[in-house]
Amino acid sequence: MPANKKHLETSLVERFLKITGGLIGGFLVSITFHLFLMYFFPSPPIYTTMFVTGYLLWAILFIVAFLINKAYKVWLIYGGLIFLFYLPYLITPIHL
Repeated sequence: MPANKKHLETSLVERFLKITGGLIGGFLVSITFHLFLMYFFPSPPIYTTMFVTGYLLWAILFIVAFLINKAYKVWLIYGGLIFLFYLPYLITPIHL
């Protein structure tokens, strides 16, 4: 049974931004989330469970990208989360 036309995206740009937001943005959010955890907790246990939890988090974020009404909001939310999770690495001074 085909989908109801009123629920489908009419704009190709909106559809492209949601797909890339779910794929790329969701992947980057899941990776930076685990990096965030590795900053505060021991790395080996997080690294070993990241293979499963990273995929689950990415899949959930991919679905959430299509539940958000506007595509630019997907990129704003995911970009903000990426920045927030990577912030401890940006603040820490570089030790040579």
